[in-house]
Amino acid sequence: MINYSTHQMSKQLKSIWRLKMFKFLMYNIIDRFGKSLVPLFHTNPKNVGVDSISIKGLRLYHARPLSIVHISDLHIGFQYNYHDLIEHIKIINQLQPDIVMITGDLFDNLEVFKENPNDYIPLLKTIKAPLGVYFSYGNHDQRTHLTHDLETVLTNSHITVLNNFGKYINYDGEEIYVCGTDDILNASGNIEQAIRNRKHHNDYTITLVHEPDYADFVKKFNVDLQLSGHSHGGQIFIPMLGAPIKPSLGQKYLKGLFKLKYKKHSMHLHVSRGLGSTHLPIRIFAKPQITKIYIK
Repeated sequence: MINYSTHQMSKQLKSIWRLKMFKFLMYNIIDRFGKSLVPLFHTNPKNVGVDSISIKGLRLYHARPLSIVHISDLHIGFQYNYHDLIEHIKIINQLQPDIVMITGDLFDNLEVFKENPNDYIPLLKTIKAPLGVYFSYGNHDQRTHLTHDLETVLTNSHITVLNNFGKYINYDGEEIYVCGTDDILNASGNIEQAIRNRKHHNDYTITLVHEPDYADFVKKFNVDLQLSGHSHGGQIFIPMLGAPIKPSLGQKYLKGLFKLKYKKHSMHLHVSRGLGSTHLPIRIFAKPQITKIYIK
């Protein structure tokens, strides 16, 4: 678990202040120039970016690589809706992954959610992945007292919640350790607890952690691949300038694939741009993303 220093807390407060100021400015722009700006920057769910990446690391030879579909940050209830999820599950199933991994913020805020989250169970059950669907909590999942309700929805949808917990899956004779942490910002995420069931430190290990910047700590524990979200790729990304607002623990690794080293070990980190939006109902140059990862 991260012990925040005064410097880290100061950075978090500055990030919150910048976000509030940016939201204020953007809402005033939308109000001044009309709601027509929102559909201009609202991405149709069918216009999602489907990306493919390949990495190496499995300990045994396999006739075909292990395939993972990684999605994150749907924020259902804030612009993203039931029909968006239908379209994205169609895409996921067409990709025919071995595993589907969701790195948090499934719903935006269950306390103000106007629908019944249980209505999503039949739809979530239609995700097809022979080696399972796995989920780790994000900061929006853990900011209300209704986290237990979300866990019930996920469990009844046949989705495994990796809450400082891990388990082995067998892929073509190779034991792969899959684990995930609780949210780092709003809960008690702890990679040391998540890997406690790992038999051997050199077993290929995948971990789900909502906040990407936690990777600088995770890399010390012989993890091979960390999957994260949280940053939305900036959600609003300005060419040449970057993202004006970056969330706490999503500032260093904004989007894409990274390779981190610690002593003799290397860890891949993939940060998804996510599918939904929050705070502002727009995305600018930060296209929603579904990623298929091949591991050889």
